[in-house]
Amino acid sequence: MSTSTHARRSRVLFSSVAKDALQLAKEGEWSFIRSGGALQMAKETFNLRHPFGAKSGEPDAVRLIGIRISDMCNLRCHTCGQWGDNGYLRGIPLKVLKQREIAVEKFMAMADEVKRLGWKPMWYIWGGEPMMYPGILEFIKYLDELGMPVTMVTNGINVAENAAHFVKHLKILFLSIDGPNAEIHDRQRPGASGSGTRSNFAEIDAALKALEAEKKKQNRRLPYVQPITTIAKYNADVLTDIYNYAAPYSNGHLFYFAWWIDQMSADAHTADYERRFGMKPAKHLGWIGDWTDFDHDVVATKVNEIRAIYKREKKSFPMIWPPLETTEQVQTYYSDHNADFGYDQCVSIYMTMEINANGDVSLCRDYNDYVIGNIKEEAVGDIWYGEKAKKFRSSIATDGIMPVCRRCCGLMGQ
Repeated sequence: MSTSTHARRSRVLFSSVAKDALQLAKEGEWSFIRSGGALQMAKETFNLRHPFGAKSGEPDAVRLIGIRISDMCNLRCHTCGQWGDNGYLRGIPLKVLKQREIAVEKFMAMADEVKRLGWKPMWYIWGGEPMMYPGILEFIKYLDELGMPVTMVTNGINVAENAAHFVKHLKILFLSIDGPNAEIHDRQRPGASGSGTRSNFAEIDAALKALEAEKKKQNRRLPYVQPITTIAKYNADVLTDIYNYAAPYSNGHLFYFAWWIDQMSADAHTADYERRFGMKPAKHLGWIGDWTDFDHDVVATKVNEIRAIYKREKKSFPMIWPPLETTEQVQTYYSDHNADFGYDQCVSIYMTMEINANGDVSLCRDYNDYVIGNIKEEAVGDIWYGEKAKKFRSSIATDGIMPVCRRCCGLMGQ
């Protein structure tokens, strides 16, 4: 069910970037301004530009390329659909995951093809943990030198040691922070090797301080540092503490109500997906969880405290996705998976390309069962404009979003 009569879609609020636009222009960061602005404008004007044609599945030019560059990860975060408590990568031998990774030269060749096509996208690199990919620094530099703005999300491993590289070549660095101290953060984000693993919070703390120092050394404002916090029962009562801890080092702070699915909706998604595409999906099963057993009133109180702190003290800009405010809304989010809060139209699939660690291309970041091609075998332009991609877009436009879509960052988030 929808709790709103007006369709909404993901967007980055103008107020979150307007204050920095002039400074970015002074520093000559035109690729960042151009690509980021074009992406948001494409979302806002989508229905005006496609009043009759969205159901055909014909896409826009690619505005955002997401690369899940590696399946490997040093953490086993409880809220993760890949390596978490029910993660879909659990049980697959690490050797197999490593062997199917794509060489950095292939990603570079794909970037060259993107440029030849005239696309000017933002790049979003993630994982797994991207800092475990051997060619990550080389690839970031290559994209930057092609004039394409690069962003990356990381859990902080080896970031401090490479701060100079990131300050020179990266536009936004998203850092996963789920606690204001090691005790809380590391409990939610334990190491893959158990208690003997180095504190991930220590990696985060070192990364924040090293990036701040390197920015001063290079006299640069970038990369923007934007912590990402997944709201869960482990940290619900310390959300303001997390915000206050990271604020001195960050330009913005993303607070995500956790992506999740219950068993009933998971079964409904399986049936709906089979009906549409004739095959069974599997990735959504990694996100099954119970999100009803903690105090939702505390969550609502804390996120509104964060908004009040920003309004009063003008610390780093908080982005709370989806922008829930009341206890009732939070309870609905975590207890009724049918609620979509008015987010019932996906336009990301018309402008965002997602590439997995093995080269598979899809149109959905987290729930990428539907593969439209592979960059090892096909030209990226042929994949994007191909019939398999059109079929998926047309299905979503004609029959509406699927059950799993109701908790998706492409729909409700960025």
